[in-house]
Parts: sequence; C-alpha cells; structure tokens
Amino acid sequence: MGLDGKVVIITGPAAGIGAATAKLFASRGAKLCLLDIDEAGLKRVEADCGELGADVLALKCDVSLLPEMDDAISEIIRRFDGIDILVNNAIFRAIKPFLEIEEDEFDKSLFTNIKGYFFLAQKVVPYMIKRHGGRVINVASTFGFVGSSNLSAYCTCKGAVVNMTRAMAFELAGENIHVNAVAPGPIMTEGMSDLIKRVPSVHESRVQDVPMGRFGTPEEIAEVCLFLASEQCSYMNGSVLVADGGFLTH
Repeated sequence: MGLDGKVVIITGPAAGIGAATAKLFASRGAKLCLLDIDEAGLKRVEADCGELGADVLALKCDVSLLPEMDDAISEIIRRFDGIDILVNNAIFRAIKPFLEIEEDEFDKSLFTNIKGYFFLAQKVVPYMIKRHGGRVINVASTFGFVGSSNLSAYCTCKGAVVNMTRAMAFELAGENIHVNAVAPGPIMTEGMSDLIKRVPSVHESRVQDVPMGRFGTPEEIAEVCLFLASEQCSYMNGSVLVADGGFLTH
C-alpha cells in the first residue's frame, strides 16, 4: 500500500502511535506534516522520517488552540499546496478518579481529544474537496466503548470520537472523503512503559483482560492507519476498526 506524493497531517507524532504512523507513512512515500507540542520528540521523528526519504514539515502546534491550528495549516499549504490525509492522533489523558477530576483537566481533555479533532478536520476538509477526495483517520480507543476507573474524562472523549467519526463520514461521503477510526486496546507506548515502571501492577491489570495475552505495539496500530489511508478501504466509511487483541470480546 503506497502513499506516493500524498500530503499527510499527523497530530501527536512525537511518540507512540503517532511516531510509528509517521515513520510507516514516510516509508510509503508520503509527504508529512507533523504537529505536536513536544518539540524534542518532534525533532527526533522528523529526523527519522527524513532518513526514510520523506519530505517533512514539523511544526510545534497545540491542536487544542484554534489559532495555532490556523497557523499550522497556512504553513502546510504554503509548503505542499494541498492536503490529502489527516490522522487525528493527539491526546491528553487525565488519570484520576472521577470524583477528583478538576474543570481544567476536563476542559483540556475535551479541547485536545474532541475539539482538536473536530476543528482540524473542519479546516482541512476544504483542501481535500479541492483534490476531489481525501481520508480522515481518527484515533479512538476501546475506552470509547467501555468504561474504566481513573479514566472517566478520557472515556468520555473517546466515546465522542467514535460517533464524531460516523457523523463526519455521513456528511462528507458525497465529497469522496472517507472518515474512519481505529480503536486501539492496550498498547505499549513510551507512556505506558513509564507508567508500568512506576506502578508494575498496571502490566498485569491491563493484559489480564486481553485474550491474546499481550500489549499491542504502536507499529501494529500504524498498519491499521495505513490501511485506512489507502485505496484498499475504498468502500469503508464511518467504520471503527478495533485493534485490541480481543479485549472487547468479553
């Protein structure tokens, strides 16, 4: 599945699923626009993608803030003169009991995980229409379907992403724009690895409900994103592909 010459925006690419997706897309010929608030991680991934031969534009951007989003899109259009694919992957996760979540944490969750996805797509889609089609890929979560302790705000946001994907797909289908999502289960990202080092019991608690008995890798989710970005999913729209090792089967 090639992406030769396709202009791709990926949010949250400094680590984890976003970084793996950026590098996979780079290896398939995409032109990359990488948006993140983590400048150090952004530079590392920019260099990795450059070594793979990709044309890369890396921009510090907080996608919870619309003015920063506007500035980034202006830079992208100046550089590449169009947009073909958007991967909404940026994340803010408040890990606290429901009764302890504060308003600023809830707002940051909504602004990054919902508002950022919604408005970035809204601003990008007109450029896709000019190219007679495009792909929007929203990174949801299995926690968009089930609840979890200490993740009430995150579950709220990811549930919204699932139905946002369906609503956008329904409305944009006539423009040949496919909007789909991937819902990862437990993934061994850098953040998860750090959490397990601090709280070793997290490893067993997250894996015990996965029939395959292991965490997934960011690279495995990147492959799903590649499929959703490709012509191989030409009759898929409004779908949420679950990649969770069987977590949701019980």
